[in-house]
Amino acid sequence: MAHNDRYTLVYRHIGREYLLSFVVAFFFFFFIFFINQILLIAQKILLKNVDFFAVFQLILLSIPQFLLYTFPFSSLTASSMVIGDLSGSNEILAIRASGISLKRVFYPIIALSILFSAMTFFTADVALPWSTRQYKALYASLMKDLPTLELTSNSTNTIGDKVMVNKKVLGSTVENIILFDLSNSKESQILSSPKGEVTLVDLQNFIYLLDLTSPLIMNSNQNDINSWSLSRADTAKFYLNFSGQVASLATALPSQLSIEELKSSIAKHKITLQRDYTTNEEKLSEAKEKAALLAYGLDAGIDFDEDAFIAAQEEITELEDKVLINFYYQYYRAELHKKYALSAACFMLVFLTFSLSFYKVKHGRLIGFGLSMLIAVLYWYMLFFAQMKIFSTVINPGFLIWTPNFILFGAGILLLLRSRHL
Repeated sequence: MAHNDRYTLVYRHIGREYLLSFVVAFFFFFFIFFINQILLIAQKILLKNVDFFAVFQLILLSIPQFLLYTFPFSSLTASSMVIGDLSGSNEILAIRASGISLKRVFYPIIALSILFSAMTFFTADVALPWSTRQYKALYASLMKDLPTLELTSNSTNTIGDKVMVNKKVLGSTVENIILFDLSNSKESQILSSPKGEVTLVDLQNFIYLLDLTSPLIMNSNQNDINSWSLSRADTAKFYLNFSGQVASLATALPSQLSIEELKSSIAKHKITLQRDYTTNEEKLSEAKEKAALLAYGLDAGIDFDEDAFIAAQEEITELEDKVLINFYYQYYRAELHKKYALSAACFMLVFLTFSLSFYKVKHGRLIGFGLSMLIAVLYWYMLFFAQMKIFSTVINPGFLIWTPNFILFGAGILLLLRSRHL
């Protein structure tokens, strides 16, 4: 058999086994994330008897959110299972005995993992932003029918810092309304009306209009018991803002933006950070001038304010030592690098599994699966730790986000080199 034919046979065999293992691993991780997403949606929407097809659409649109982790972990798990199985069944030994270099075993895995990296990148940059926009639009339309303001007869509703008590409810008509406005800690406002109509006026921000008939409004000051006012009107319009109570599921997070959108936001927050630096420099310059004038007064024999001089020196020290960190500038840059890092993880993490080919492993597929689970958990925790640290340092968050990739990739290369010399 010609060398090329032997290589092709090996490539097909390894590639087929890798793809089959990838499918198994993919559905394993997909199922875990999928169940979590279903529970999340059920908590917010499903329990309110929304149309099943609409809920199904929401679930489908949420899939790209967890594919970013499903692809890298599935690629790692598939490689670990295949290498472990080939080693355990002595197929690696047979391939090497036939004169085929071990690197030929790795080629199809590397090639397919690069393909999965491209698919992950497409998901992060195209599919996820698109699905997020569609998700938000569908969620907003569903909120129009959801009982966000659950009006029932003889009930009490709390909307932010407002409390509404009502009696009989017929459709959108509410009778005998009493509204307590608790937004001001010093002044209280109580509004009553025999009847009101509730309508949704802003679907995107979930703002309702309470159209009141013959309202009576009483204002009082808690600090002055004799200070109060009472007023009447033919009609009044009262807005109930639910935007702070709408689930964050309808909000596009930085991780759900495209690369271009992230770069645009990064540029804006960079300008804000530069302004902070300029402001800090101006304050530092003013503090130094003030300290210099006070010192000049001492040298000139003029009355010297020692306390003011010490305060100026402390202010100078504080401004010089101040570390300026823009939360959003770091956050958006981290999410930008995470799209690249998670995509590259499909390719980089598989190198950790190649050293298994030099060992005789019983139950290799099972051992490989267990090993990949440990590596996946380690990678996730390292990435989570890196994300927590980006807000306490001024260095480019890209270095932290890429650190788990390079640590595990480097460990894989070192293990592979060491195993070759055993």
